[in-house]
Amino acid sequence: MKKLMAGLVLLFCAGTASAYEGQPKEQVDKFFKELSSEQSTQAIDKLFSNNPTISANKQQLTLLKQQFGVVLAMYGSIIGVENIHYEELSPSLVRIVEVAKHENHPVTWEFYFYKPKDTWMISQGMFVDQFQVIGTKK
Repeated sequence: MKKLMAGLVLLFCAGTASAYEGQPKEQVDKFFKELSSEQSTQAIDKLFSNNPTISANKQQLTLLKQQFGVVLAMYGSIIGVENIHYEELSPSLVRIVEVAKHENHPVTWEFYFYKPKDTWMISQGMFVDQFQVIGTKK
């Protein structure tokens, strides 16, 4: 029984340790570094793992991974990332817009990070192959 409990504690700790940590921009940078190395499934899981509401919604994450697979097939690998916009909407809400430069077409990513107490977590993350998310929200 003690071994089982120790194993469960280690499993829990390993799961939480894999989440991206730090300021929103740091998390986005880590996400794109992993995403660019063709580990998209792992990158998406890590980005959303510190938000219990989103990480519990396996269907939503699976759909996001599948859609990104289609993007890779259509536009090619990521060859670079550029920041378009960093916007502090409030002390506890930040919006980041990045463009992922693919071989054939750019893809715009929009992230919202929320800080309920001391730790930033992803609240929303989405991508489009058009440019309507570019611009400020304030």
